[in-house]
Amino acid sequence: MKLFIIGNGFDIGHGLPTQYWDFRTYLENRDPNFLTAFEEHYDIYPNMSNDEKADLLWNELETNLANIDEDVIIDSGVSIDMDLESGDVGIEDTLYAYFSDEYRYIELLAKYLKQWVRTIRIRDTKKRTSLITNESLYITFNYTAVLENVYGISPARITHIHGSLREYDVDPVLGHGNQDRINNIIEKRKEAENLFDEKWTSICRVVEDYYKRTFKDVPRYLLRLPDLSNVEIDEICVIGHSLAGVDMQYFKQIDTLTKNSVVWKVYYYHPLEKDRLINNLISAGVDERRIITAPSSEFYDM
Repeated sequence: MKLFIIGNGFDIGHGLPTQYWDFRTYLENRDPNFLTAFEEHYDIYPNMSNDEKADLLWNELETNLANIDEDVIIDSGVSIDMDLESGDVGIEDTLYAYFSDEYRYIELLAKYLKQWVRTIRIRDTKKRTSLITNESLYITFNYTAVLENVYGISPARITHIHGSLREYDVDPVLGHGNQDRINNIIEKRKEAENLFDEKWTSICRVVEDYYKRTFKDVPRYLLRLPDLSNVEIDEICVIGHSLAGVDMQYFKQIDTLTKNSVVWKVYYYHPLEKDRLINNLISAGVDERRIITAPSSEFYDM
């Protein structure tokens, strides 16, 4: 039996507008003021080209979520004059509330992500491959129901690792995996507390909250992986996923669940991607001798 790992490239390959730049377009139409405020935290400004905006943030949105300039944020926060009679003494909670309101946009980001995902329509989507059948199992990182609605795959054979549009009680998951950023800001916050610097402590707490709110807790979602202990998997096929970033832990765990013995077949869209995909799997602990590659044109055979 084959196990398919499906990423966003699968939906894109079916003509669906599911790239993060499509999400940006949605935000631009839905709430342009929010988009401007959000992008400014990543040093993106309206006069920049779309290519610059994409490179700085949107091409790798999850990875880049942690790439705010915390030193600039902290310096600007510390220099703010709150014009309070008590000065900066005894006002840590007041400052924290002020700074938290300043960075509350991150809550809106999650809300808008959920709304955007629900605007993606797959009704007219056509099959593009004969390889997707009910004889295989599927782990998908996508929120759409292309497997269920277009290919008629039984939901029992599909694991939506980060939730799906069918699961109305599960919000789409978006986040970085940069634990070092969290650890570093915690150290800065502790240093500020030791110095009894309430303004510095407050802004550090807000930045810490930001990193934690945008952190993808992969170990939590690893528990959603299917039990493969009694399933004879003879090949793991990857289509539409970069095999990189915060999701690396999933591939390591999937290889462990299949006893580190199964061949991984990775489909690539562009020949220049091939070596990078192989190296990413090796970094996840997969033996290079168990990795084969094929152009995505072999997958999309319809």
